[in-house]
Amino acid sequence: MKNDTVHAITLGVIKYGDTSLISACYTLEHGLQSYILKGVLSKGSKKISKSLFEPLNLLELQASKNPNNRLGYIKEAKLYSIYKSIPFDLGKKSLLFFLAEVLHQVFREEQASNPPLYHFIEKNLLWLDTQNDLGLFHIKMMLDLTKFIGFYPNTNNKEAPYFDLGSGCMSFVKPKAPFLKDPLKRYLTQILGTAFDKIGDIKLLKQEKMELLSQVITYFELHLQQFKPPKSTVILNEIFKTH
Repeated sequence: MKNDTVHAITLGVIKYGDTSLISACYTLEHGLQSYILKGVLSKGSKKISKSLFEPLNLLELQASKNPNNRLGYIKEAKLYSIYKSIPFDLGKKSLLFFLAEVLHQVFREEQASNPPLYHFIEKNLLWLDTQNDLGLFHIKMMLDLTKFIGFYPNTNNKEAPYFDLGSGCMSFVKPKAPFLKDPLKRYLTQILGTAFDKIGDIKLLKQEKMELLSQVITYFELHLQQFKPPKSTVILNEIFKTH
């Protein structure tokens, strides 16, 4: 089977047998792919290091693509962009675990190759690596992600008192479905209208930040059929109480 150069964002691993792992990756060339890492857990293994497959690492692989989209095989793997701060920052690492859960669920429904989406994620991960203030990065990332998957919030009629999470639109009539009102509605529109490098200018109380994240997760549940709240949300919120 032919090996090709593949650029990949790692999403997570599961154990396979006693000595192997299966890694899910979102690739520039093929979209969502799963690869078997044979013998990577063996004692003294000099094969590919499992540490390369930490959540949301940016890898260059020499790998096969199974024509039936089952399991591919990786011959070689290396980091093509090396994070300078993320591996040593508990807040950033927790953020990446959370986003990896979100992205993996999104890619299960959006499996095909999508280069603009791949480059959006890559660019913002590299930007995060240079920042000190984590702020609202995770919420901004989730909201901007919806541009690529078809349910970006419609914030026309900003003067309307409600944002209907079910329709994704502002509403002058109080919705029956889950909705936002001020101040969370105002924060939502501010975040959507602010570039990543200015997101730190938007200040929320810690409780407001957690509530807004909960509502954005609800928004994803309403618009992605198989989406479930990420298990790492609780841990992320605990860490963000100090940020």
